[in-house]
Amino acid sequence: MKYLKKLIITTLVLSLCSAGFGFSASALVIHENDFGFEVNTSKHQATLISYSGNGGSVILPEYFRNYPVTVIGKNAFSGNENIKEVIFSGTNTTVEEYAFMGCSSLETVTIPENVVNFGDRAFAECGALKTVTLLSDMVSMPTNMFSGCSSLENLTINEKIADFGYGCFNGCSSLSNLDFVKNGAMLDSYSFNGGGAESVELSDSLTAIPNYAFTNSPNLKYVTIPESVMLIQPYAFDWENITVFCYFDSYAHAFAKEKNIPYVLINSFMLGDVNADSYISINDVTDIQRHIAELEELNELSLLAADANQDRDTDISDATTLQWYLAEFDVPYPIGEYISHSS
Repeated sequence: MKYLKKLIITTLVLSLCSAGFGFSASALVIHENDFGFEVNTSKHQATLISYSGNGGSVILPEYFRNYPVTVIGKNAFSGNENIKEVIFSGTNTTVEEYAFMGCSSLETVTIPENVVNFGDRAFAECGALKTVTLLSDMVSMPTNMFSGCSSLENLTINEKIADFGYGCFNGCSSLSNLDFVKNGAMLDSYSFNGGGAESVELSDSLTAIPNYAFTNSPNLKYVTIPESVMLIQPYAFDWENITVFCYFDSYAHAFAKEKNIPYVLINSFMLGDVNADSYISINDVTDIQRHIAELEELNELSLLAADANQDRDTDISDATTLQWYLAEFDVPYPIGEYISHSS
């Protein structure tokens, strides 16, 4: 009887092997074509765990036999030097930690709506990665997802993403367009540390900016901080390079004044400061005169600043009022003070 059982098992294994399967000694690992799979029969799904192909453009399998390939496993492609493009399939939903970490030739990744779960450092340290199309329905950017992808410059991202996790774009020094950040209600430390953008506008749903969120970004010069922000950590930015755009009497306004950080007030103006250089001078008088003579056109805020006597009209009396102010006569108007304006 024992001999008969052994013969049946041996025959079964040989039959599977002849059908193109290979098994590891430790687990049900099945190799077919360029991929290795683990099959979960109870969940009726497969995990892609390895790749041994020649690289180039790789389309991830949709099915292994009758099992949908739902998971790209831990370290499945990690350290691969040959793949240049990754295209996901419709059954793929999960990318585990380190799955594509350190793929040194990877240049293009397209992630569709159905891929929504990502482990730590899924695409980290892919130094040649230039283009990412991230259409995933996820709402949170995972930890260190593209950390160290120093060539990343073309990023299409799902506007639903509102939470940018720890280090998600850390060290992406070629990423110069951060327009998508204005959708982010939450930022974590190092999320955009070491970036390449010149300016960033933060979301009006954001309440806090953590330390090191945007540090080590030598190109970054202009930051727009909304009224919703009620906490700015002292090392959130390299402040010596930054001009803050903020709202009158907001937390960011008070923070900039306290830390002696250059700032520009949004939808606010200094009465009399027609040229918006933060000073009242004879140049402002000249700008009013040029405007009256139709030699210069003033924008909305400049016109409000030019109305020195606050009679809702810009005329020669405003220039005279500023001249009296500059001559240090008392004038009954708040010249030199900031006034909030709702457009």
